[in-house]
Amino acid sequence: MEDVDFAGVVALAVALAGGMEQRDDVVAVRDDIVHLNADGEVVSRIEEAISGQTGDSELDTRVAVDGLGNIYALGHFNNAIFVFTPEGKFVNKFGSDGDEPGQFRAPNAIAVDGQSRVYVSDIKGIQIFDAEGRYLGVFEPPNRAFVFGMTFDDQNELFAVAGDQVFKFVLKGP
Repeated sequence: MEDVDFAGVVALAVALAGGMEQRDDVVAVRDDIVHLNADGEVVSRIEEAISGQTGDSELDTRVAVDGLGNIYALGHFNNAIFVFTPEGKFVNKFGSDGDEPGQFRAPNAIAVDGQSRVYVSDIKGIQIFDAEGRYLGVFEPPNRAFVFGMTFDDQNELFAVAGDQVFKFVLKGP
């Protein structure tokens, strides 16, 4: 079993395939993405996942996984989303630094819903993208709260953490 220094863990995403008995975890350890099986053993590792694509340092990677096992890595310092196959092959990058729709200014959290839509929080609110990275829209949490953590439950409800509050969003649409 490969040793992983978990002191640098900044994010965790859970991938469920066929129920909890087939649970896998995807962990961001600084700029590496580590895939663990249900026993905590390393299945694979994407070293320098973001800096390997950009050449720019990334020490604060956030991760989310869709229902097919695709990995979405939010490069906090790179202001972009990097998409990898379940096997760790880089396939796409979307977003950039800026204030326009689909661009990021201080992105902080990422989540993927049951339809593989990608949700990214930044100072504009929570931006929504399709699986290919096309911008779909944005919504603001109550009181313009800055969201630093998000996840979806089994009913496709979004839970967002901002400060000492947790917001639940029941999203409409397909």
